[in-house]
Amino acid sequence: MSKIDKYLSDFDDYELAFFAKYKLDTYLKNSQEKIKKILFKRGLTEYRIEKLIEENPKSKLIDEKERCPRCYSDKIRRDKVKYTNESSGGSFGILIKAYNSNNEKVTYKNEVICNVCGFWLKDPNNEKPKMNITRLMSTFLTKIRGIK
Repeated sequence: MSKIDKYLSDFDDYELAFFAKYKLDTYLKNSQEKIKKILFKRGLTEYRIEKLIEENPKSKLIDEKERCPRCYSDKIRRDKVKYTNESSGGSFGILIKAYNSNNEKVTYKNEVICNVCGFWLKDPNNEKPKMNITRLMSTFLTKIRGIK
């Protein structure tokens, strides 16, 4: 079993639908083909993916788990990252950053990302990947042409 097979085997159909919609195109072509085969084996056509996303029953869950606001999965990844965005606090933030760097004090904060759809729940350094113009145009042209 490949790493991709193992990773995606933990996803239910709803999670796999969100994964296909939001993260599939972030993988290399070879990996995308493997993922598409998994989607096919699980009966997840484009139509079914859209239907699963629309009717996601997890959106109605009320529990104590931290969930992604986009796909409602509880498969959340927390990474402790060096906090480097203290300058966003204006002059005071710059002073804090200067003081901390002089005293070799390192501040860590949690970066919280959904493992299913890639949604960033917390981004302390404001490093969330932005959709670049190439990817945006590719998505736009694909939708216009109806090519996948």
